[in-house]
Amino acid sequence: MLEDLAAVTRIPALFQRLTKVLDHARAVFVLPDDAPFILVDHQPGDGVVEYGYRFMDKSNLLCVFVGMAWGDQSKDPVWEVRVEAGSPELAEMLRSGNWHRLVARRAESRFSDWGKFWHEDLAGSSLMLGASAAVTRFMEEDNAEHMAAEFMAGAFYALFASGALSALLEVAKQHADPGLGSQHGNG
Repeated sequence: MLEDLAAVTRIPALFQRLTKVLDHARAVFVLPDDAPFILVDHQPGDGVVEYGYRFMDKSNLLCVFVGMAWGDQSKDPVWEVRVEAGSPELAEMLRSGNWHRLVARRAESRFSDWGKFWHEDLAGSSLMLGASAAVTRFMEEDNAEHMAAEFMAGAFYALFASGALSALLEVAKQHADPGLGSQHGNG
């Protein structure tokens, strides 16, 4: 019981430190003015299975999460930047065209620090792709919090600079409005 009490008293200070890391990551990579994604909430959330910021396009087709995740099964925490589809159906459509793999490969071409991009093939999941690194991996660094922020900012930047995220969003829009593809001569 004493361990639980000690943990509860440390949690607010821990979340303050995490917020500083996340805010530094957002300061390192600021979204371009013409980016189709906007910050959902200026406060990181949810603190239950993850803690970070979410960015969504105006149609809620794709969501980008930037933060720390540990899951609902008490997995080891990871710093993560990931892309999720707005629905499992949209995710399945994107997976059927291997878009999640292509986008992960393209984003990885702009990302070399601390890891690589992965893609999710699990049917029924909205999760598409991302970059993750175990929190413990950063503890070896002199300035672990700074390095974690740089990792997340770098992965976030890679999604945009590579054109990967805009390509995935364009395909998602075409799926949401099939007439859009024929207007552009793509379908």
